[in-house]
Amino acid sequence: MPARNRSAGVTAAATLAVLGGVIAFLLWGWFFLPLMSLPPDSNGKYAYQVHPLPFALIALVPPFLVALGMGTGICLFQLRPWARKAALLWASMALAFCLSMIALRPFETFAIPEHFVTEAESMRQLLAVSVVFMLLPISIWWLFFFRLKSVVEQFEGRRTTATSLES
Repeated sequence: MPARNRSAGVTAAATLAVLGGVIAFLLWGWFFLPLMSLPPDSNGKYAYQVHPLPFALIALVPPFLVALGMGTGICLFQLRPWARKAALLWASMALAFCLSMIALRPFETFAIPEHFVTEAESMRQLLAVSVVFMLLPISIWWLFFFRLKSVVEQFEGRRTTATSLES
């Protein structure tokens, strides 16, 4: 049986998902590891002892989401049918996040004032602009791309090949 060919668009989307997961994992580690080395407070308790629930959420939820994203990317390479649906879900969530950021914080998203804000606030605004400019086009592209008939046929073709191998 000949293997199904994967289009360049699916390969690019899968690569983007895997690389995005690696970058997100590195950013999480860059943020989380310094929290582990914080000195104890005046009572001798560490941050994870003072705030165990937020610390556990920060420790467990981001790596879990990164693993789901990377798994989606790997399965996009393999043309698994559920991976296309997962990519549509990821794109929908990213689009909703970007649109809510634009709707709820329009001034902070698109205008960075030079006066009356601290450097930390300017950095937060710059990060918000960066996230919106990065995620918005990608999410729109994925929503349109993974609904194309030719892309759907690529993912369904693998299912029929696997079914015919079982027969």
